[in-house]
Amino acid sequence: MIRLLPAALVLLAAAGCAGESMQPKVRQQLHARVAELKTAAMSHDRAGAEVALTSLHREIAAAVSSGDLDSEAAGQIMVAADRVAEDVRTIPQPARARVTVTVSPEPSRKAKDHG
Repeated sequence: MIRLLPAALVLLAAAGCAGESMQPKVRQQLHARVAELKTAAMSHDRAGAEVALTSLHREIAAAVSSGDLDSEAAGQIMVAADRVAEDVRTIPQPARARVTVTVSPEPSRKAKDHG
């Protein structure tokens, strides 16, 4: 978890270093995903961090597909994202709440039929 902040900063730098190979709109979107990831990770919210990583991957793929991000820059960002993902996996899973189910018996049919 301690490594996550430097890894997130590397990811942010990778997203920023793409320069002309990335449209400003894409850069802004990727920075937003990195910020979400950082916030979730610093809150020890593993599920939130995983969702942010998934969103980041989708946006990178969409940007490459639309031509707004070249594949080399996308590769650099993905390498950094993979480092962050390794750190996210070190965040403990939340404890699962124990579920108790209580079953009430149905009223007997005889009581219903005679009433």
